[in-house]
Amino acid sequence: MNSNLETVKRAVVLLLLLFTSLTVAIASVGDGDVNFLNSNIEDAKHSASTEGKLVFVNFYARWCTPCNWMNETTFKDKTVVELLNNNFIAVKMNIDEEEGFEMKKQYEIRYLPSILILNSKGQVVDRIEETLASADLVQLLNRQNSVGNKRIIVNGLNASPTGKQCTYEAEDDNSSMAFAEYINFKDSNKSVFRVQTGVYGTYARATKMAAHLRELFLEDVVVINDYKGDKVLFRVKLGQFATMEEAESFRKILAGEFDIKGIVN
Repeated sequence: MNSNLETVKRAVVLLLLLFTSLTVAIASVGDGDVNFLNSNIEDAKHSASTEGKLVFVNFYARWCTPCNWMNETTFKDKTVVELLNNNFIAVKMNIDEEEGFEMKKQYEIRYLPSILILNSKGQVVDRIEETLASADLVQLLNRQNSVGNKRIIVNGLNASPTGKQCTYEAEDDNSSMAFAEYINFKDSNKSVFRVQTGVYGTYARATKMAAHLRELFLEDVVVINDYKGDKVLFRVKLGQFATMEEAESFRKILAGEFDIKGIVN
């Protein structure tokens, strides 16, 4: 009888331990994500001004491999999560969606992934246009997480970034995809295909090629920072197409009429 009672006790203890472990594990998963808001940058700036926080904006696209890598690694880091959730109003901007596309133009985003940090006044105080590991992002967040950048504002905010903070000159309207064309591709559930026209080992060569393409075409041009071991590669991509067939047709036009070779991806 005593033996049976001891067995039951052990079973109860094991069940309690298992339940506790599962509870802790579930809680850890729930607390392990950055609280990216499903809102626009203007709402984020308003929240930051009233709460005395900064705004963290991550520009990305679903087809951007480095962006996905940051989602799976950098934004899962415990220190990164704590810093962003406690001190920043974090927002993600998908450049293939209507609002993200407009914000991309407003803030002159030409490279993915890109990060903007705005102070509580709504002014851009830092701009990063490269893939960041968790340690690098922690350093960036700590650098900007100062009292001077996090004052509670009672007056109105700046609606757009000041000219001094812009790293690059604004794109000419003719160098971006016309908005009417973009509407055909704004469905975020569709795959997006682009023509990669070159892979470069230096930033200067990639930007030179991107500038050349913007002079020739109305289609959108993006530069993707990619990592291969310790080496950084810069991929220049042109256009935005809903199907592989459309992208392939455009690739053939590039090759036949402009002698520009590329691959669809």
